[in-house]
Amino acid sequence: MFWRKLVFFLLTFLFLMVELSAHEMWLEPVKYQLNLNDTLLADEKVGQEFKGNKYGYLSSSYNKLLITVNNKTRAVKSRIGDLPAIHEKVTEEGLTILSAETSTSVLTYNNWDIFEGFLKSKGLDWVLAAHTKRGLTKKDLTEAYTRYPKALVKVGDGKGKDKFMGMPLEWLAETNPYTTKSGAIKLRLFWKGKPLAHEHVGVFNRINGKLIKTSLTTDTEGRVAVPRAQGGKFLINAVQMIEATKDLEEDTGAKWESLWASMTYALEQ
Repeated sequence: MFWRKLVFFLLTFLFLMVELSAHEMWLEPVKYQLNLNDTLLADEKVGQEFKGNKYGYLSSSYNKLLITVNNKTRAVKSRIGDLPAIHEKVTEEGLTILSAETSTSVLTYNNWDIFEGFLKSKGLDWVLAAHTKRGLTKKDLTEAYTRYPKALVKVGDGKGKDKFMGMPLEWLAETNPYTTKSGAIKLRLFWKGKPLAHEHVGVFNRINGKLIKTSLTTDTEGRVAVPRAQGGKFLINAVQMIEATKDLEEDTGAKWESLWASMTYALEQ
């Protein structure tokens, strides 16, 4: 047990440099389609554009880590150092939902150009003018961030609906990707329980060793229709940026807080 924990913490330390430049996180199932009584394995990944490093489970990294099937939700029972981070035996058929709320982390930018590039890549250009208007420095800028990932897995027949988990920024699938054979996958983005309109959305589709990247924008009701393309694995993400609260700024020194919502699923090829 001692050596297992030691190896885990050493690996976590080695990955810190990657997280300095990429703080997007998602849950990536090893298999998206399972039989009843199989074990659902899913990696916690940190990186960008559907490419990232796997992290072992660390309880302090999460405020919540949940599994939901047939409208019943319970906590995932991972152990420190588990890799993949999620090991859950599935005992009910249906659409199975993994969801999480991570603990809040901080990132300090020593280079303004990196922060500016991040904002532009996520459709958050408005923050540049707002930063200047607030009279904030461009040196040693600290940002706090929290992630809200979801993953959809088919167990058995895969029937069922995605469930809204009440996270501040959250994707809700209005189409079950495992019970529909044609048409786009319709998703809806919520911010504090209300549809988030005109939000930049990143779509990453991995198929046959290739990554296809596209951008969409939510409509006036927070919806996007993600094309099926030729199937494969999908990562959908969106980022919301807000001014750090007074308490958060006092605790972390952060001037801005980013919230990240992601969803992963897979379609037959």
